[in-house]
Amino acid sequence: MRNQWIAPLLAFGLSLNLSTASAADQHAGDIQPWKADGQVFVNGDWFEADFGDLSGGLYRTDDPGYDANTALGAFGAGNWLWFSGLNSLQFWNGSVWSNTVPNGEHIELTDALGNVTTFNTSGVQNASGVIGQFDNAGDIHEHLDMAIRNASDALGGSAGAYWITLQLFESLAESSTPLANSSSTPFHILFNRGLAHADFELAVEAASTAPVPLPGAVWLFAPAIAGLLGFGRRKPAA
Repeated sequence: MRNQWIAPLLAFGLSLNLSTASAADQHAGDIQPWKADGQVFVNGDWFEADFGDLSGGLYRTDDPGYDANTALGAFGAGNWLWFSGLNSLQFWNGSVWSNTVPNGEHIELTDALGNVTTFNTSGVQNASGVIGQFDNAGDIHEHLDMAIRNASDALGGSAGAYWITLQLFESLAESSTPLANSSSTPFHILFNRGLAHADFELAVEAASTAPVPLPGAVWLFAPAIAGLLGFGRRKPAA
């Protein structure tokens, strides 16, 4: 039923990137997916974001973006790239990560069609969303709006760090069904909300050594040495 109106909305709402990007065009800090042997891969397990880095105010961001690395493997021309939210929202209170937040905070991701995915401490609502459509070269570069809201659903959030988990998949146009075996492994975005840089980096390091919840109640433990992890970093300001 959704497929009857999703294509016109994409045509109206998506700004398609019709140029072929080289490896030199990749944006540092962006999530950079590629496809090889039918599976989606990404360029790291951890990515950093900062609420307040947009003119939209202290509680919004659209970084990291999604910038396909076609040098490693292109996607199907005209197909769609999706995200799927996993697990519940985690909060860093200065000493420990947990799924308890101070004031009902939740994080919203608005997809390319205007649909909203919400991460809260209970889980994920409307878990999947469209990132965009691949161009004729199997390339894409898109950014999605993300915001933090409090218990009254107003923009706002207590100072701290917030952790969400995603994975990506590819589908045919006008379909929400993943292509066979195309889903990426899970990866994580850590958001800074009002912490000093050094304090946020403590949260990042703690997350990298914490047990990471996966679907089906499976726990994946990250390597104990944070320096061995491939962190996706946001591009520093010029």
